[in-house]
Amino acid sequence: MLDERDAQLDAEEDASGQKPIWRSVYNLMRCALSTCSFGPYCWVDPLGKKHYQLKTHHLRRLVTHVEKGGVLEGHKDVPETVREELYMEEQQRLEKKNRKGGYTVENGLPYPPININVLPSQSSATGLDIPAAQAAADPKSLSPLEIPGPRDEAVKEYSEWQVSNVTDDTLKAAFRQVCDVMLENGLDLEQVYKDQDPEFFIGKGIKMGIARRFVEDIRRWVENVKKAIPIYDII
Repeated sequence: MLDERDAQLDAEEDASGQKPIWRSVYNLMRCALSTCSFGPYCWVDPLGKKHYQLKTHHLRRLVTHVEKGGVLEGHKDVPETVREELYMEEQQRLEKKNRKGGYTVENGLPYPPININVLPSQSSATGLDIPAAQAAADPKSLSPLEIPGPRDEAVKEYSEWQVSNVTDDTLKAAFRQVCDVMLENGLDLEQVYKDQDPEFFIGKGIKMGIARRFVEDIRRWVENVKKAIPIYDII
């Protein structure tokens, strides 16, 4: 199948005298990592360096993007619509694997399920009952993110991810301004996520929409981008 496609591309190149867009896209997205299990074509996320498998329909969309005048000189140029589709497909793949009853490692053997026993809290033991709605509204009740890597680098990576989701230069500059405010005040993403306080940034001159988006998207970025590689892949 690949030989037939290459032969067709060679014929197109001979007829037009130019390198076909298909060949350029395929060559660019061909995975150079011999140990990658997603090959032969992958998109490497510039933020987390995670590999995402590119199927035929993904490659066709990239070709269409170039044919319409879009830039595709590296993996950083992959359109946001294609990135979101890859993130979603990867999330669905992981959820489907989890529903099968446990994680698997490379040799195919499943990890045994982990049972977590939760002891009753002191308030329950004494008959005190805290309403669930009140607990959910309390920022202190938010589960920790446990973001891997240096905290200041995570702030910069998250900021650039927000920048990649907008096209207006003013909005891009606004997201980078939030990053500067965080670093100047010694804040990390975990702290900002727990506080859930966009008013802090608004008070520093950040536009309300930018401040809210920056605070509200932290967990989504950590789960879908920063920590997209599951633990059994790391082990």
